[in-house]
Amino acid sequence: MNTVTKIYLRAWRPGLLVLSLALIAYVLYFHRLGTLLPGYSAAERSAYISAVNWHSIAHNPVNAPYKALVWLLTAVAHHGIFMTRVVSASFGVLAVLLFFAIIRPWYSYRIAFFATLLFATSAGFLHVARLGTAQVLQMSVLLLVAVIVWYRRAKKHRILIGYAAASLFALLVYVPGMAWFELFGVVLLWPTVRRQLQGLHKVHLAGWSALFIAVIAPLAVASIHRPHTLLIAGGLPQNLHSLTHVGSGLLNAVLSIGIRSNGDPAMWVGHTPLLDAAELVLGALGCYYYLAQHRTIRATFLTGSVIISVALISLGGSVGFAALIPLLYLFIAHGLSSLLDQWFTIFPRNPIARGAGIAVLCLMLFFSVLYQTRIYFVAWPHTMAARQTFNLTQP
Repeated sequence: MNTVTKIYLRAWRPGLLVLSLALIAYVLYFHRLGTLLPGYSAAERSAYISAVNWHSIAHNPVNAPYKALVWLLTAVAHHGIFMTRVVSASFGVLAVLLFFAIIRPWYSYRIAFFATLLFATSAGFLHVARLGTAQVLQMSVLLLVAVIVWYRRAKKHRILIGYAAASLFALLVYVPGMAWFELFGVVLLWPTVRRQLQGLHKVHLAGWSALFIAVIAPLAVASIHRPHTLLIAGGLPQNLHSLTHVGSGLLNAVLSIGIRSNGDPAMWVGHTPLLDAAELVLGALGCYYYLAQHRTIRATFLTGSVIISVALISLGGSVGFAALIPLLYLFIAHGLSSLLDQWFTIFPRNPIARGAGIAVLCLMLFFSVLYQTRIYFVAWPHTMAARQTFNLTQP
């Protein structure tokens, strides 16, 4: 009995936390997943058709990780197009976990919790995570950052981590535009990469290379037979006509962050921007403190990744705002941390001022979360444009 009591006392808090997080994840990403709108969009039906069998996936292996899971769940559960949303929501939960895992070593637990809450409840993220398309994979920049952080912090089993990283980097090439982020990361970290490769046994270097080539082989074969597949995987437009709209696309991409979106009814409510006023201020603070005071490799990578995302979005290819959203919230997390640090520096010992600062911050975050969730769950489903877009039934 004493042993049982000890186990209970040790496990009830983590268990309660896991159950609470599971409940929140269900409410945000799975509740009314198939009934919030009257039907499905043309993009969701297209995503389902492209994953109905292995022949379709092999013909166009771009976004293969998403398509493979849709095919598997459809074969097992027989729920058709609804499975596209289940897979997206599952990847959305994974993105939230990755976001928290990335910023937890960088900031305090309080900052990591608040920033993850803002990210997980943002309307832009909810649109991507609950939409039955492969756009959610474009948030894989979080996976890229997590693998880099994981490898740099690991002191043991680096060889095994290297094999896992090689396979994950190869899988990320299947996601439109993600190869550019990988290339940028390699260039930025090249001194470290070269030092690691020089100290690596040739057998493992050959093993990493062979694993990378084996995973990427289906995409390479498809690109040889259909060269436009390579353009899609690179997030580039398939015709030169799209390049004439790069200027307007760049302006729309920048304005969509905090001023005015393009009004796509599948992803937006009217012309509301991605960030609300509070998030925009926190993001601007994070950008300022990163660039002005903390010119680290992390700051350079995040800034460069934002530039790459905006550039790919403006090209009008297969890369959407899903690639930009997690990067913006990483800057918001830094702005949130810097703001609290400044407040506690001014009032290092005054408990009333410190408590008031935290209370005001919590109130601001509460209204931001309320605003973002109401936009998605209340306002968006009742707009006529959204209901007309999502009007297709199961195929």
